[in-house]
Amino acid sequence: MAAPQPKRKRADTAGVAQPAPTANKHLQAILSLPDATIAGLLLHAAGQHPDVAANIAAAVERVTAQNDAHAESARVIDFDHYSKTAWRAINLQYKSMKGSYQYNASCGVQDDVVGCIEDIRKQCPAGVSYGTKKSALETLRKIGKTVCLSGGDVIGHEVQKGFHMETCLEDTMGTLGGRMEELVELSKGHCVFETLDEVVALLEGTKGEPRTSEDSDDDEEGSENESEE
Repeated sequence: MAAPQPKRKRADTAGVAQPAPTANKHLQAILSLPDATIAGLLLHAAGQHPDVAANIAAAVERVTAQNDAHAESARVIDFDHYSKTAWRAINLQYKSMKGSYQYNASCGVQDDVVGCIEDIRKQCPAGVSYGTKKSALETLRKIGKTVCLSGGDVIGHEVQKGFHMETCLEDTMGTLGGRMEELVELSKGHCVFETLDEVVALLEGTKGEPRTSEDSDDDEEGSENESEE
């Protein structure tokens, strides 16, 4: 005659097996102890059993990662100073130089502008807070507008030419998400950021906050330019 099969644990109404009575008893006993006593028992168990020590280390790592992710999602970084840095590099830093000297300096200015964009990208990993993402997109929009509107002298013209092929701005904006229709129209007139319209098309229809009059008010660049000079 076949041996009888062991009985299954009785499941609750949700279909989840209930803990054994002994486990419940241990849990109640542990929860009744002071925190210092529990810590002492865990410390002793970790010293006697490597598997317990490994479980404790894994739990600490997991909780630390969760706390770090929460802190990162709540942190807001202000990137506005990068737009001012880019504007000064293009419009002010070499303004008093003759055309030939400006031409020689233009590659360095191009690198400075690209460096601002790359710094923003590096500080916006996945899971970055909405406030940080919003500041990054607004700053990138300002940098792009500066490039588009600064073609009146040698440095501005050369920087525009550099962005005929350089796509770091639209790549970064595409990663972050955003609405950039105005910048697309400006870029078309200056043959820069040539794939920006593809980024906008990709982002079209994504969820976002409604635009306000404040979002579309770009007069601050003009006033900023005057104050810088």
